[in-house]
Amino acid sequence: MKVIGFTGNYGTEAGTLQSYLMADSSILYSGRPFFVPDFAQRFVATPAIVVRTSRLGKCIAPKFAHRYWDALTAAFSVVAQNSDRPALSALDRAFDGAAIVGDWVEVSSLTDALHEPVEVTVDGTVVSRHCLADMCKPLDDLLAGVSTRCSIKMGDLLFTGDTAPGCALAPGMRLAATIAGRQVLDVKVKL
Repeated sequence: MKVIGFTGNYGTEAGTLQSYLMADSSILYSGRPFFVPDFAQRFVATPAIVVRTSRLGKCIAPKFAHRYWDALTAAFSVVAQNSDRPALSALDRAFDGAAIVGDWVEVSSLTDALHEPVEVTVDGTVVSRHCLADMCKPLDDLLAGVSTRCSIKMGDLLFTGDTAPGCALAPGMRLAATIAGRQVLDVKVKL
């Protein structure tokens, strides 16, 4: 399984997208606490909408890309930051627990998966309310583009882009999200 992510894609120009990869050990599922590591000065969590791929594919045409994912959820991508080293290394995004992923909502259970609202809160305050249709680069194009460089396999996760600016994590914070009013993410930040 791969975790492929993009920065931007909501409220920015599609040409400014940057991609990154995370290890499968980076995934932290909802309900489990995020323990703030001690290897960086601060950790910034950025909300995202994530889709799960459902079949094998390579060089997928955009018009068929909708057939290659079956579920979505809300998530946070966590980045380690140090003031003495402003440039990110690959491990600043791919450490254990850096991909906080909510419970999956099957596309078949939604009326219109591209337009279902995904609402993300930090300590009870809404920080993002978007849907997949809000992306600057459509999901079909994003998935098709990824598939030209590497095979898409069943269970791969695609972080579609940052839906809001990130927030620095501190012990005691609560990260939560809903899709179409259903709770999909609830994570407490601990030391």
